Amino acid sequence: MKLAKSTLFTLLTLLVVALSSCGNNGSSSNASSAPSSEAPPSASGAGPSAGDASASAQAGGTIRLGLVGGGMTPMIAQIGISDGSYEKAGIKIEEKDFTAGADMVQALVGGSLDVVLGSYEHVLRQQQNGLSVKAYGEIFNGVGYSLIVKNDAPYQSLADLKGKTLAVTKVGSLSDTGLREGLTQAGLDPEKDVKLINGGSGATMLAAIESGQAAGGMVSEPTISQMLATGNYRVLYDPPFDFAGIVVMAKTDWVEKHQDLMKQFLKVSSEINARAQQDPASAVGALQKVFDKIPADVLKTAVSNNLPKVPEGLKVTEAGADYVQKTQMDQGILKKEIPFDQAVDLTLLP
Repeated sequence: MKLAKSTLFTLLTLLVVALSSCGNNGSSSNASSAPSSEAPPSASGAGPSAGDASASAQAGGTIRLGLVGGGMTPMIAQIGISDGSYEKAGIKIEEKDFTAGADMVQALVGGSLDVVLGSYEHVLRQQQNGLSVKAYGEIFNGVGYSLIVKNDAPYQSLADLKGKTLAVTKVGSLSDTGLREGLTQAGLDPEKDVKLINGGSGATMLAAIESGQAAGGMVSEPTISQMLATGNYRVLYDPPFDFAGIVVMAKTDWVEKHQDLMKQFLKVSSEINARAQQDPASAVGALQKVFDKIPADVLKTAVSNNLPKVPEGLKVTEAGADYVQKTQMDQGILKKEIPFDQAVDLTLLP
């Protein structure tokens, strides 16, 4: 049975509040929920052994880390910050969240960040600009965004969206790249057959879809699971291809000076992934500190959806890197192909 209008309005109002809180969490609560480097040891006394402490003293230090907030594609790092894994290994994370990958990478190039978690396309663009930025690992293989429409929308495929307005987080962002590729595969010209607008994330994206301003919008976890749980929305398109979506990137001169620190960061990240794959519930517990307005059962679904997309050994695959490069070439952003070994260095992975 269809919900009465008043009930539906109440549900949507609650959803907007929840999603708005989630989006805000991505930019503010993340940093505050990260364990302080001065936090006392746990009551159980758990912590690095004497040998581990010695290793941490050699490889430890501070990393100014950038990531796009509001979503779960950088999940491995979010878990490690929340549960203290990096801190226990002697790494102090100074987290800074952004609403768009392009702005984040500019901060990296400008020197206000050391390491960035973002799409491989940014590595390629910086390489083309003559800047020595490389990918040293990968924590999410995929676009990380799906096109969400109202449950009662008449569209059954991307081909049905000709002439419609669609929302991405920001034109030129990863969500934009993923949607353009899907539209192209469906036989549509993203420049002529649809109109792409900036929809932001969380409550603003929901409002664009619900109001009809956009026929659909590109959304990431855990917002996807939150919206689907209401029964009012469905996924129209989930990009199916390998795609180096979230890589660990840094300028090579910084890595040369902090090689042990980068090795330690990658090692701890790999250990976090191994634990999460073995015990997803532990990941949910850590992420509840980041997404504290998302119900535990919804967050569990979101974690289950994301874990399979963390590549084995945190390795950037040539297939995923090549697909990113293809999209950049197709869009005319890259003028020539950049060799894999010029843009990727996997020698620091454990």
